[in-house]
Amino acid sequence: MAAVHSVLRSCLHGSILMLAAANLAIAQITLTEGTNLSADISPANNQLSMDLLGSIWLLPQHGGEAEKLTDTLQPAERPRWSPDGNTILYQTRSALGSQIWMHDLANRLSGPVTDEKYFNHYADWHPDGQRIVFSSERRDSGFDLWEQHLPSGLAWRLTDQGGDETEPAWSANGQDLAYVRNTGEEWRLVLRRHGQAEIDLVISDTQLAAPSWRPDGSLLTFLRKGIEAYEMQMVILSDPPLVRTFISGEDFFLSPVSWLDRQHFYYTANGTIKSRQFNEWTSRPVMFRAEVGHAPARGAAPAARELPVVDPSGQRLIVRTRRLFDGESPGYRENFEVVIADGRIEAVQPQSGASSDAAILDLGDATMLPGFIDVYAQSPDVHQPATGLRLLSYGITTIVATDVPPDFDAELWESAEQPGPRLLRAVPLGVPAAEGTTVLPALLTIPATGLPPAAAHDSLKNRRAQGLPILAESWNVGLLLGADLLLGADHVPASPLGRRYADMAIAAGNGAVTLVSGLADAETPGMSQLRQSRQAAHAALTESRPRRFSSIPDMTGATSTVVVGSKPNGLPPGMALHAELRALTAAGLDGDRVLQAVGSNAATALGLHGELGRIAAGSLADLVIVAGDPRARISDALEVVAVVRNGRFYSQVSLLERAQARRVVE
Repeated sequence: MAAVHSVLRSCLHGSILMLAAANLAIAQITLTEGTNLSADISPANNQLSMDLLGSIWLLPQHGGEAEKLTDTLQPAERPRWSPDGNTILYQTRSALGSQIWMHDLANRLSGPVTDEKYFNHYADWHPDGQRIVFSSERRDSGFDLWEQHLPSGLAWRLTDQGGDETEPAWSANGQDLAYVRNTGEEWRLVLRRHGQAEIDLVISDTQLAAPSWRPDGSLLTFLRKGIEAYEMQMVILSDPPLVRTFISGEDFFLSPVSWLDRQHFYYTANGTIKSRQFNEWTSRPVMFRAEVGHAPARGAAPAARELPVVDPSGQRLIVRTRRLFDGESPGYRENFEVVIADGRIEAVQPQSGASSDAAILDLGDATMLPGFIDVYAQSPDVHQPATGLRLLSYGITTIVATDVPPDFDAELWESAEQPGPRLLRAVPLGVPAAEGTTVLPALLTIPATGLPPAAAHDSLKNRRAQGLPILAESWNVGLLLGADLLLGADHVPASPLGRRYADMAIAAGNGAVTLVSGLADAETPGMSQLRQSRQAAHAALTESRPRRFSSIPDMTGATSTVVVGSKPNGLPPGMALHAELRALTAAGLDGDRVLQAVGSNAATALGLHGELGRIAAGSLADLVIVAGDPRARISDALEVVAVVRNGRFYSQVSLLERAQARRVVE
């Protein structure tokens, strides 16, 4: 392993990421259980490694005090010991995907070992200690299995099948490989023996996960999803193979069994690590104690703020549609009209007769929604005159962006001559806003690439005083710092049975946490339709990020508030927001929750509940009118007929025509 350690030290040069948040004055608490733990026992040194709250920990074989090994800003999970017990392989997660890292125990160094251009996960050691096998999407055939020689860095593909091949596991003699293949609704546990054709050991219409070899090669354990919960099963490698239920009735975490020897093994379930002998009927918990920081209590909600109406239309306007979604009540209100005056909503009432002092726009069989809000987006190209028009054509009336040029005049898009959405600024925590900027700060962000501790102290104090919400790009750091919004709606874990154990209960239990979506990628359903839309035809297309999840996240049972933030998906603003709407629908949210995520929930998260995200008297007149029924078909949210901004009515046709004309002039 000396060559491997040399390679690791080389790739680590200048890349050690220390969690600056640890320097904050945060009270310490002791955890004795965790959510979705993964643990591995090393036969070489009889030590356990585990992941807890986004870090890798070390503890004695029989439990006790846990020692934190990694302290990076990106959550770390699924540790795996090298055969000699000197190195731990694990994976990190961020808004951009997953990478494989290693931790050198002797030198206390951690660093990446896979190509960061790709999504890499589910790593395992080859018994020779010089190679690793992992799942990666580097071609167009889904996730394939790849092997990498650590001293040279050379990698080669082991599988090239349709669907996804994941969770590889080498046998103890290095001759046989087991893995999971998923093709749509079918799951297979596959065995590839050295020099022989592959065998499907198990075929299932429910998920299979976490295969693991018994050291003598006689059987494989794995997890299989049942009607209500997972079961641990085993397949005895006889001829023919025999499948038997091994352990049931527990909240199994999706982590492979770890074998100390052919009789003694460890697994994770019910919030802890468990130890068991192969021929026994009961398991024993491995008790641990881990000292972690405890976040300060979150405020009940960001401070309420009012937004000025800049250059409003002087004309009273009445807009009528068949359906109205007000952003707060479930379902539609039928045949209502909205009365607008001086840039705000004056009344929402049943449709009446003619009005002598207002222009009436009856849009017939259409749906009226609150203007769309993107709480965390890529900075739009504010120097192109057509940008604001294009964003409005997507129905976006408010956008919170990072890296907004300090010389951008926020009032530019408030005018009738060059309209656009309301542009608010996201300012990194610890970095003061540029002097002279006219863009209103909407939230502070904790980036996933670094955090100056002194500045963090000051910014957190100012945040409490000013009532500005904090958004964290990394969920583990965000929980411990008391952030209000966590980027990545799949990142706050719950067990397969939907339970949150002490780590999540303590970290998230000091106040409500809002999840920022960040879910869309190249595999999101409906992306091709989105790229063929009328709005997309008027802008340069940008590829969405490759897959960032092993499967579509499941938020069916999610109880946290969700808002739309599109920055992680890599698409240009506008298209990026609609990709997130599709991703949230694919994740299991119903139409009301998706529309609230881009409306009232987003406004509340920014402290603007009374101003935006709803259609009610007193709110700003930011509306989007679409054809169809977006509660039933979220794709209809892209069928924008018109937008009202600052009380002014713009048809989508006029917005796109003006955008095209300005583009031609440019």
